Amino acid sequence: MSSVSFVITVYNKEDHVGDTLRSVLDQVGDFESEIVVVDDASTDRSPEIIEKLVGDLPNASIVTFRDNVGPAFALNAGIAAASKAFIKPVDGDDVLTRDSADRLLKCFTDPDVAFVRGASIRFSGPTDELSAGRDPEPAMTVLSAPLESAIRNSLSGCSEVMFRRDPFLACGGCDETVFIQDQSYIWRLATQHRFAFTDEVIAIRPAHQSETLIENRNQIEHDRNAALCGLIRDYPSLPEKINRLAFRRCAGRAWKWAHRENRKPWGSDTTFWISLMSYLPWVPGRLAMMFACLSPYRAGGRVRIPGAAPTRPG
Repeated sequence: MSSVSFVITVYNKEDHVGDTLRSVLDQVGDFESEIVVVDDASTDRSPEIIEKLVGDLPNASIVTFRDNVGPAFALNAGIAAASKAFIKPVDGDDVLTRDSADRLLKCFTDPDVAFVRGASIRFSGPTDELSAGRDPEPAMTVLSAPLESAIRNSLSGCSEVMFRRDPFLACGGCDETVFIQDQSYIWRLATQHRFAFTDEVIAIRPAHQSETLIENRNQIEHDRNAALCGLIRDYPSLPEKINRLAFRRCAGRAWKWAHRENRKPWGSDTTFWISLMSYLPWVPGRLAMMFACLSPYRAGGRVRIPGAAPTRPG
C-alpha cells in the first residue's frame, strides 16, 4: 500500500488554514497517511486553529519555528519530520480536491517518475464538483528528460504536486539560500528523474490572498533567478545546452525587470550587456554574471535573502 505525508506550511493563514486542514483530513483513497504541519512563527490565530484540528491526532505532528524562516526552510523541515514514501506539499491557504492524493498516486506507475504535477485553479463552488466524473485512471504525460522544459517554462508548484521523498532528500531538497521553495527542488529533481503531468485539478487557490508572497513580484522574480543560479552552481556537470539556456533565461529576465520596473534606459544597466553576452557561444565567468543578474530585483528593497541557517525545531 502506498503511503503519503501531507506537509502543510503555514505562516499567518488564520483565514484559510482551517479549510486547508479539513481538505487534507477529508482525503479519500487506499493509502496510509500522516500530516505534518509546519508553523513558520505565525503571529495570528493560525497556531490555535492548527492545534484544535490536528493537535490530538495520532498520525499528525506539528513543527513550530520560533522565528520566521521562510517557505524553503519550512518545507525542508516538514519533509525531514515526515516518514512516508510520497510527499504531498500543501500551502496553508490552499484547498485540495477530495481525491487529489489518490489521483496523483496513480501517476506513479513508472518507478522512475519522481515528481507529478496536476492543475490548480481559483474556484468558489463545492470542491466535489471538481472530482465528479473523472476517468478511472488520470490522463498524463511523462517527460523522461524534464530539465530543459522545467527551465524554459519556469516550472514551479506546491499544492498541485506530489513527489517521492527519497529522491527529494537525495537531491538536497529546497535550496535554502533561496527564500521561496517552489522551484529549486523541482529543478534539482529534474536533473536525474522523470516527471509526469496531468491536467486534472488537484488544488484550489483562495479567491483573495492577502499577506502572501504572490503579491511581492520582486521576491518571486528574484527567487526564480536565484534558484537557477543555485542549480548551475550546485550541478557543475550539467550539459552545456542547459548551461546556456539557464544563462539566457536568467540574463533576459533580469534586463527586462531593470528596464520595465526600474526604468533603466537601454545600455545603462549591467544586465543589458549581460543579456547580450548570454547569446555568445561561450563566455568566461558565466556563473558570476548570473548572480549579478539578481541585483535589479534587490533595488526595490522588497527582497528577503536567507541568512545563516536558523535553529531547527526539535
